[in-house]
Amino acid sequence: MPLTARAILHHPITRLLIGLALTLGIGLPAMFGTQSLLSHTSLPQSDRDPIAGTIFAILVCAIYIALYQRYEKRTITELSTRHCLRYLAGGILLGAGLASVVVLLQYLTHVLTITAIRPFLPLLPNLWNTFVNAVIAETLIIGIFFRLTEQWLGSWLALLILAMLFFTIHITVPYATIISVIGISTHTVLLGSTYIYTRSLWAPVAIHFAWDFSYAALYGASVNGYTMDNSLLATSFNGPDLLVGGYFGPQGSIQAAILCLLAGIIFLILSRRHHRLIQSSFRKAR
Repeated sequence: MPLTARAILHHPITRLLIGLALTLGIGLPAMFGTQSLLSHTSLPQSDRDPIAGTIFAILVCAIYIALYQRYEKRTITELSTRHCLRYLAGGILLGAGLASVVVLLQYLTHVLTITAIRPFLPLLPNLWNTFVNAVIAETLIIGIFFRLTEQWLGSWLALLILAMLFFTIHITVPYATIISVIGISTHTVLLGSTYIYTRSLWAPVAIHFAWDFSYAALYGASVNGYTMDNSLLATSFNGPDLLVGGYFGPQGSIQAAILCLLAGIIFLILSRRHHRLIQSSFRKAR
């Protein structure tokens, strides 16, 4: 069947590209502009970054809602506040729980050593910054890239492509190893599957937020090379990349990979049972 101009305009890939172009094309300059303006104030960098990040997150969500509400002629239920608190609470419990089990396993296998315990209150400012980063990342990655790829190719292929994308991006990072990159790529199975099951972005946002905050702020571990000096626990990691995750920290370890994969499979089984998996547009057209 020949492609018409309307079919091309409303194709999932076109909607994907337009969504990324608008959110990043408007959001990034606004964030950098805010940072530039705030650099002329007396605010410390630790305060300027959350403000600029919040501006970026608000714009990303606002553009997402305005664009796809008009473009797709529908209510944007994936960012609805109706079940927001329930999905946020569940996602935080799941993300923090998975991160805690990973760290506990590393402690029990003697690849993690706790050297000190610090006060918790200084960590509170990091809560918002971590949450804002999770909102931006999951709106772009799951809300735009995965959702529209899923509409085009179906749930299974979309998950595979998302994992391959993560692998390709992270394997280019200095000090990355194939083992740690495979480990971190399995996280996409969990993020994608929770979206498939809930059809809400708040669930993957909460999981992303919880494990980043838990690993970096609570357990003093590296998150994609980033570490916090004032984490709740002062820790040191000593062991093979397979067990400690290498450059990416615990989230790149085999323990995290297995747990995230198992949790993701559970959500996929539930999604299949409740008929929430999407077929590719090619099969629908038959």
